[in-house]
Amino acid sequence: MPDRCCSRCGRQVLPPTLLHHEYRCPQHGEVAGLGPAIPFAPAETDRLAARSDLPIWFPRPLPVPWLVTGLRCAEDPRGRVAAVAVGFTGRGLSDGPSDVVIVAEQPGCGLGAMFAGLAEPDPGADCFAGPAASRIRTGHRSTGLWSADAPSDRVAFVGEADGNWLWIIGWPDSAWSLVDDDLRLGDARSDVAYRQYPAGALNPRLAAPGANRSGPGLRPPRGKP
Repeated sequence: MPDRCCSRCGRQVLPPTLLHHEYRCPQHGEVAGLGPAIPFAPAETDRLAARSDLPIWFPRPLPVPWLVTGLRCAEDPRGRVAAVAVGFTGRGLSDGPSDVVIVAEQPGCGLGAMFAGLAEPDPGADCFAGPAASRIRTGHRSTGLWSADAPSDRVAFVGEADGNWLWIIGWPDSAWSLVDDDLRLGDARSDVAYRQYPAGALNPRLAAPGANRSGPGLRPPRGKP
């Protein structure tokens, strides 16, 4: 069994034992086990989509000149998927190259918050106190996204789609423009357009989400600039 990391902090977890049937983090207790980041390949994505109860979100269509730059999955020891993160890199999102990670996860998993640099695994109620910063399309549904108060080197949005958290995190912080009302996400479990998407080198943001882990927490959503 490959080494797994904590889905909340990125530290290596203890494997299951006869007494403890889940992955255990010395700091956070029982957690989903975060596997290593893997380069994007349609065949690997097909296999993940076939066994995942969570959406695997891809922009639909993929903007030019974006590349898909990896996937990462958190699951329990029985192989039940708790979170899926997909990485992207491209130009035209801001003034220069930008990295983006889109996460679908079960409540309490904490992977999206870790990428966003936030302390708690789920967004607090204050995050949703005001109107959504944007409304995007997830499949055929309208989904609201609220702004999270991420560290200054990135921008983060969070909402709910299909009963799970949806996080979109972008670097640098000027990548705000990537999330607007024209954005549509397709689920790889039913929309196979991703099989034609170009692949890039593994996204370093995806490979090391624990960097700059601690942040100032969530704030009420801000409106579009």
